[in-house]
Amino acid sequence: MDTFNPNQMPPIQDNPEKKSIGPLISVIIILVLIIVGGLYFLKTRSERNVYIPNTEEGADSVVESLKQQEESDELDSIEADLLNTDLDNLDQDAAAIEAELE
Repeated sequence: MDTFNPNQMPPIQDNPEKKSIGPLISVIIILVLIIVGGLYFLKTRSERNVYIPNTEEGADSVVESLKQQEESDELDSIEADLLNTDLDNLDQDAAAIEAELE
C-alpha cells in the first residue's frame, strides 16, 4: 500500500525572477543616491567664494619686466632674456597675500 509521505515530494521552486529584483532595486537606489550626492557636492562647490587678489594695472614691476621679453626664438636672444630676468623677487607678493588672508 502506497502512503503519502510529504518528505518524498520535490520542493516547490519559487520564481527565480522575483529574487533578482531586490538586488537590482538596491543597486538602482544606491546609484541614484551617489548621483544626487555628486550633484549636491558640485553645486555647493561652485557657490563657494573664490579669492581674487586686488591687482592694479602696472602695479607689479616683476610682471611688467617679464612682459618685456623679446619675441625672437634665437638662442642668443633667449639667453639674453634669461640673464636679464630677475627671479629673486618673484615671491615678494606671497607674504603680502598671506598677511591679507590672515
